Amino acid sequence: MTLFNIAQRYPLPDRKGNPINIESRRLVDQHGKDHSSRPAELTSIVLLSAERGESTRACIESLFRHTEEPFEVIISDVGSSEDTLKILHSLEDTYPNLTVIYNPQSRGTGGQRNQAVLLSRGRYVVFMDNDVLALPGWLSALQEEANRDSNIALVGAKLLKKEQEFVYYCGLHTISLERDGEVYGIGLDKEGEKANLSREDERVNIKGIVPWYPTTTLLARRASLFEFGGFDDWDGTRGIMLANEDKDLSLTARKYGHKIIYTSQCEVIHAHEYHKVDSTNRYHRLYRLRNDLIERDILYLMKKWKLEYMLEKLPHEDNTRRFKKGKIMPVKLDLTSDPLAADVRRIEPL
Repeated sequence: MTLFNIAQRYPLPDRKGNPINIESRRLVDQHGKDHSSRPAELTSIVLLSAERGESTRACIESLFRHTEEPFEVIISDVGSSEDTLKILHSLEDTYPNLTVIYNPQSRGTGGQRNQAVLLSRGRYVVFMDNDVLALPGWLSALQEEANRDSNIALVGAKLLKKEQEFVYYCGLHTISLERDGEVYGIGLDKEGEKANLSREDERVNIKGIVPWYPTTTLLARRASLFEFGGFDDWDGTRGIMLANEDKDLSLTARKYGHKIIYTSQCEVIHAHEYHKVDSTNRYHRLYRLRNDLIERDILYLMKKWKLEYMLEKLPHEDNTRRFKKGKIMPVKLDLTSDPLAADVRRIEPL
């Protein structure tokens, strides 16, 4: 289950259902410059399309408004409805540097990102949710950080809430539990005051090394992705299908000795609103409310990395899980208590 055999397992079909020729496809950036020869000095931006066509359109339009650096966009679709496909066709017709992989069905979060990475040409690959809106200077900030140290494999952005005054995710939110160099817990801490941090809060604007970071907007060094095989994607018996692929990717990067950096200099808007989940909506029904798949992914991740805790400390509840004696069970954790307090790893300022 690696990047190297992804095209054999999941062909990369174009609009007509024919395989996209990875080697010979012509590639231009948004300025019209040809990057068909390698190495290509541009960034490949990867989006997954699972319905939400208007969100995808808004995301793409924000990229073209606010990105000066040369880039291409690769969208991997899950086999969306006709209405969404019409939007994807329109985007592909409008932007010469945008390519869509038209999967007939979902290949899983990791599988579809692996498809796009294999197709990509950029020195860097940016994974981005299709409900993100880019802001001025976003890409240059990520690139500047990655260029600082060749051992940096992943760089994450400051994710703002829709109104832009407060933060959705930042480096302070991603934590781990570690003892004697071993990670035994990983996840989020948005408990208490950390739930509604101001965009200008000094804690939000700390740049540093983080234990992991979400793929909501995450730059990756393409060479590093090939070094450790990309995402651990679902092959029908094992791997990750829907959730927590970002934690797995981060742990893999760390296993290979790479750093993960959070930079507050890159700001984007994450326009997702969890309180508007609608069980009658096709997107939510097929992809957001699949608790069976999510629980399977959590169990797989915890077994794979020998994790005891999946941390999910949210504003109004603690959804942390513990894996013990082959079963996952809910547990409430006080991260300030002994002996946990000594094991908590947060952002390390640079």
